[in-house]
Amino acid sequence: MLEDKDGEYPKQPRAYDDLDSPGMPREDLCRATVIFSLVCLASILASGGLIIGVGPFIYRMVEDGYFSDRCDEGNDGCAAQYDAMTPIFDGGFQIMTWLSCVAGILLRAWGPRINATLGLALLTAGCRLIATATTEDGAGWWMFGYGIIGGGGNFLYISSFHFVYLFANPGVPIGILGGIFSVSGMMFMFLNIPGVTISSFFTGYFYLALILTVLVAIFFPDRPIRPRHITKYKVTRPTLKYVDFTSTCKSLCRGDVLAAVKESRFLWFTLLFSWVTMVQVVIAGLATGLAQAKSSDETAVNDYNRFVYPAIGSCTFLFTPGIGYLIEKKGFWIPMLCNVLVTQIGVALCWGPGLESQYVMLVFLNLIQAFAYTMQFAYVQLTYPENLFGPLIAFLIAAQGIIGLIAWPGLSPNPFGSIAFTPPLL
Repeated sequence: MLEDKDGEYPKQPRAYDDLDSPGMPREDLCRATVIFSLVCLASILASGGLIIGVGPFIYRMVEDGYFSDRCDEGNDGCAAQYDAMTPIFDGGFQIMTWLSCVAGILLRAWGPRINATLGLALLTAGCRLIATATTEDGAGWWMFGYGIIGGGGNFLYISSFHFVYLFANPGVPIGILGGIFSVSGMMFMFLNIPGVTISSFFTGYFYLALILTVLVAIFFPDRPIRPRHITKYKVTRPTLKYVDFTSTCKSLCRGDVLAAVKESRFLWFTLLFSWVTMVQVVIAGLATGLAQAKSSDETAVNDYNRFVYPAIGSCTFLFTPGIGYLIEKKGFWIPMLCNVLVTQIGVALCWGPGLESQYVMLVFLNLIQAFAYTMQFAYVQLTYPENLFGPLIAFLIAAQGIIGLIAWPGLSPNPFGSIAFTPPLL
């Protein structure tokens, strides 16, 4: 594609081009609420938040005997078995992070329908891999399947945020959709049902993901809903005419995207977001180990990992709408200050004595997640042009992943029980 005489690239119709007339009517509130609720339901069933349901997943793997060959006979649940499963979750989160970064870039290139459909195809494949995996396949195979479940789910999740523009004031809808991420983790609580195995659960989820893939391919729009120029939502046939990788790749390295990334306010926000999400991931990943380190009562620890952790730890949605409303009314400085404070308290509570202290820690973990998830999307959506949403989200997630990779070895020398990570975070 050649530049014109003014040094600008010729305009091509892309998913984020503003081709709508400013005079188009807004969506009816009731209809917008129904559409948005269905999008939230799809995100609950298939967002990347699925893989934060670590507790029930670990419990079911141990009960089903995966990697039990690391233990002495009749001693399932030994430390060596948990050590063998550690790469599945640590690596799975890294795969989810970097696939989410790709999702943000591709969203601008080909719009929400193709992006979300591709993500659900990845999630479907991940469910199939986990359903058929065995101990002999090694932790790497499990890690890959677990990671593309999370990464594929986030293709759908990130592609869903344009639906908040169905409403005149998107602050609260952004908060609601932000909280949906952690609600997805509760889906893995079905692994606690007697008779449900890893294989049967993920086989069922494989078929559910197939159905969602077809529905999203039919009902998601090719172009995102835009603020200020909102048309009534309608089902359209899929088309490839808005796909344009060439101009998208060029736009990432010039002009608007680079200018936004280099702004000091965005860089400071990136640093804050990366630190907060790193704290949240470290605490969430070590929660089961901290419980074991603080109590010798195996029944209490099992109940904590199977029920308390996923139930309390997935209640972020209770806080995110209020945070969205606060942002809508007061801006970002109060939520950012609160985020720093609750993060410090959450880290300090990891030092708390006894298993009971970890119940309180989970409440603050919820608050950390609620502020991080809501501000991540609200800050980008409400302070920058909407066509920058995908690339800037990709930059935030990449920064989070890089800082996490650098910091993790020093923060968590012993993933199952150590609290040596707390002083540097504080």
